[in-house]
Amino acid sequence: MIKNLFLLPFFALIISCSGNQAGLPQETVKVTTTQVATTTATPVATQTATQTATQTATPTPTQTATPVATQTATQTATPVANQAAPQTATVQPQDSGSVSDSDIQLYKEKIEKDPSICIGAKGLLAEICKMGAPPEPDHNSALPGADEPPALQNLLILNFGPYDAASAASGDFRFIPDFPHAFFDEFGKVHSPGTPQQYDNTTFEYKMPRDTKIFAPIDGVIARISWQPTASYKKDDWEFTIQTWRGSNWAIVIDHVVSITCDRAQKEACDDPLVINGRELVDGAEVKAGDLLGYVGNSEGLNGANAYGRTEITIGEYVPQGTQIDFMNYCPTNYLHPEFKDQIHSEINQLMANYELWAGDTSLYDEKSMIAPGCRYTKIYEDSDGKTTPYR
Repeated sequence: MIKNLFLLPFFALIISCSGNQAGLPQETVKVTTTQVATTTATPVATQTATQTATQTATPTPTQTATPVATQTATQTATPVANQAAPQTATVQPQDSGSVSDSDIQLYKEKIEKDPSICIGAKGLLAEICKMGAPPEPDHNSALPGADEPPALQNLLILNFGPYDAASAASGDFRFIPDFPHAFFDEFGKVHSPGTPQQYDNTTFEYKMPRDTKIFAPIDGVIARISWQPTASYKKDDWEFTIQTWRGSNWAIVIDHVVSITCDRAQKEACDDPLVINGRELVDGAEVKAGDLLGYVGNSEGLNGANAYGRTEITIGEYVPQGTQIDFMNYCPTNYLHPEFKDQIHSEINQLMANYELWAGDTSLYDEKSMIAPGCRYTKIYEDSDGKTTPYR
């Protein structure tokens, strides 16, 4: 899931940047150092030589002035030049004013091609990353560029209820008999229990009719998008992330989406590119909360499930660990915009109650022990191998 899309490509990036925090060409720093040493030393030496020569001059100025000037210039120039050079070499990579416009443009182009280079960036590289960042939404931190978690305005689904017993429907959800999966997997539910693949669910996962539409939860920019072909289990759909600005350590991961241009009455895979507001969804594209993203993705074709799809939403933060990037997943309902928090909390609670009512089993969800609606835990740590560690 997350590890497949985000973690592995970062290893080489971290290694490549480790020798130079800003990832700048070494020759840039060396040339700058030499320039400062030269420009600092020359005028001091000349000035001192002239002053000394004038003050010391006698009826034989040539004999007296020349050695004194030469000696003083040598003594004065050497320590000043040596002192200026190491100070400049240390400070300059942090100062965007010391790097040419062409260097900045070069790194901006690299960031456009691979925004993950900005994850955990420091100094100058971090400043260049922020140059291409869109303005922070009003509901985020008031400090420009602050790397605060985004505030979710929805959880992909806009219609959670109310429950209609006659049609066994709760909003966009349709409950059908003999379905092999839960229609809503809460954050922290154990998947593949008792197997080597066991893990704690790091998302809100929904199972819904294939033609259910999903919507962008925040204002932001697409940081990465990937087509997922079917391999060990049914996929043939898209996964992507939205960030409030490029280079943020925070990301909204949306897994299992099919293009709005696909015919969901057909059971064949449709690999049409995702389209938002008539534009193809690509890295760097801007989205607004409420934008139509597409249809829910695909689900396993078991016991009538082929008529159903699924989608997942994750909110989390990249965590650099040596040469790898892990991910801390957080309970989605703890990161809702204040304007929508109460309403969505109520909808998630009602969805779980509706599902239990339809199933005739009040033990499907342990609501009393949840730390927030739909969440067993506050956060779940996920390493690059997919191992999960939950925290209350």
